[in-house]
Amino acid sequence: LIIVFLFVPLDVLLYSSASPAAREAIVQDLRALGFRIWPAIFLAMLVSTFLSVFVTHRFAGPLYRFHQVVDQIAAGDLSTGFKLRKGDDLVELETALNRAIESLADTVQEAQRPLKDLTLGLEALLDGAKQRPGNPHDQDLTALLDRAREVHKALGRLKIAQE
Repeated sequence: LIIVFLFVPLDVLLYSSASPAAREAIVQDLRALGFRIWPAIFLAMLVSTFLSVFVTHRFAGPLYRFHQVVDQIAAGDLSTGFKLRKGDDLVELETALNRAIESLADTVQEAQRPLKDLTLGLEALLDGAKQRPGNPHDQDLTALLDRAREVHKALGRLKIAQE
């Protein structure tokens, strides 16, 4: 666009001008403009290339890392933290993701503690009930214990950072 706005008006004047002196002056203006503008355009292209690579690395790098961390979380690994390089963009998203991971891991740990106690209590009740033959609650306790073990197994698939 710069070239079009700078050179086209002079080209129009060059081909519409009738006098040879005016044409010669326009040709001199075009040459002078060309010698000044082409190096500036080349330098601007180099600077914009450098800046685009620099800016995309500051933005694309964190996005790639976010993708990796979210994949780990989807696989059940809540022990992972998220850390950006110094100077990267998306720092607010890093903080929010780390808070979400920590909150989810805390919730899982809070659920595991009473579940373990519940499982142990059910096992003790079932052992006591089996010592008394004909107890009508044997099947109910066995079913509850099985469900508690299923939940424990499901929560056990999540990897949580040990403090």
